[in-house]
Order: sequence, then C-alpha cells, then structure tokens
Amino acid sequence: MSLTDQRVAPLLGIVLMVASGLFMNLNNAILKWLSADFPVGEIMFMRAVAILPAIGLFAVWRGGWAAFRINRPSIHLVRIVVNGTSGYFFILSVHFLPLATAVAITFAAPLFITAFAAIFLNERVGWRRWGAVAVGFIGILVITRPGSALFQLVVVFPLICAIASASRDVITRRMTAGESSVAIMLTTNLGSMAIGLATVPFTDWAMPERNDILIVMLCGAIVGVGHFTLIEAYRHAEAAIAAPFRYTAIIWAGLLGYIVWGDLPDGWAIAGTIIVIVSGIYIARREYITRRQR
Repeated sequence: MSLTDQRVAPLLGIVLMVASGLFMNLNNAILKWLSADFPVGEIMFMRAVAILPAIGLFAVWRGGWAAFRINRPSIHLVRIVVNGTSGYFFILSVHFLPLATAVAITFAAPLFITAFAAIFLNERVGWRRWGAVAVGFIGILVITRPGSALFQLVVVFPLICAIASASRDVITRRMTAGESSVAIMLTTNLGSMAIGLATVPFTDWAMPERNDILIVMLCGAIVGVGHFTLIEAYRHAEAAIAAPFRYTAIIWAGLLGYIVWGDLPDGWAIAGTIIVIVSGIYIARREYITRRQR
C-alpha cells in the first residue's frame, strides 16, 4: 500500500462507518413507522423474508451451498433465541420511545459485552475497562432517570435489547471459529421468521398493502447496505479509528426522529447519551491497546 493509500484508507473507513450509521437508522426509522400499523412479530417476519435474497447472493459469493453447512446446531439455536429477543424488544423500543432515546440506550450493549466476555469467555478485563463500564451505566441512569416523574417502564425494552445483543455478540465470538458467516446469517434469519410466525395466535396480523411490501423490501435492502458498509469500514480502517464513529448513529437517529416525528431529546437525555458514548469509545480504545500489547 502506498503512502497515499495509507492516508486515504482510514478516511474512507470513517466515511463508511458514518454511512453505516445512517443506513442502520433509516432501517430503525422504517421499523418505527411500520410498528404503528403492524404487530412486532409480523414486522420481524416480513423483514426476515426481505433479507433472504441478500443472504443468497452472499452465499453465491462465498462458495455456494457449502457456505450453508452447520457444524454445531445447538449454538445456532441459542443465537437465534437471543437475536430474536434483541430484535423483538428493539421494535418495541422504537414504537414506544423516541428513536434517539431507544438507540442511545441500546448502545449500552458494549458495556454488557465487556462484562459478559470477562464472565463467560474468561477474557481479562482490567480496572480501567471495568471503570468505564460503571460510568457507562451511570449514563444509562441519567437517560432513564428511575424514580423521577419522567421515568417510563418502557425504557426496560431497549435495555433488554442491549443485554440480548451483547449475549448474541459474545456467542458469535465462539461460533466464528467453526461456523461460516453465511450459515450464521441464514439460521438467524430463519429463526426470526419462526419467532415472528409464533406470535400469530397472540396478535392480530394485518394484511400488508403493496406500498407496505415495498417499504419492507426497502428495509431489507437498507440493512444489507448498512452491514456491508460496516464491514468495509473495518476493512479500510483499524477498529480503534473506525469504531468511535459508529456512535454517529445516535446523531442520525436524533435527526430522523426530529424530521419524521418531531421528537427532541431533553438535556438529561443528551448528557446521559454523551456519557454512554465516551464510555463505549474508551472501552473500544482499551481493548485495542490490550490486543496490541498481547
């Protein structure tokens, strides 16, 4: 790589990471929009169906049917459960809460990942990262303000989503050694479809119109682009450089929430969000330094 490429690549990685945050929050905004007319399970099912073609294309790129081979079905099943839990409660979160607030609380996931990695993966976590985890949870308390008149029980939904997301990511670390990315994507997506269908006896599904189907298809395409730009961001820039810009997703969430629904976070929510972001960035930086030292 030339000197010019070495300078341009990190900038490209940052741009791609910021773009990924935009695409992911366009998806989140669509989910919030759909949640006004459709039950959560139906949204999960429709979006999973819309993502299937992208998985097929990815499989062709990665070697065809062999990419779908599953070596450990049990761990796939566990991941399906925690991923389905994360998806279900995230849709509930954006339905009941302003988009920016829901996204900000779900960014507690890196805090849980650090704690879970120490407990379940026996990864060494120093006092600095434990301190950052504690500060991050203080940020969550600032956002949610338990005990105040403004506290809503629905803030539990994004917290459950964050815990489930962290569990999913810790499980994924164990899976990647023996399972292909395509197989993981396929089983997770089929699991989301099954979880969505399981809600049929308990909710009233609505017949989607043509425009609804087009919106769901657009949602699937946006998710695909968002994941692709995220992967490419880490390909062009080191994690320590690109990861902090992942938090620009909260800015996109705030802008979309204001433009579409007129939601504006108050000062406490902004302050808590900043604390969570700083804690997450510090944890990512410390993990990078620790890996380099090892």
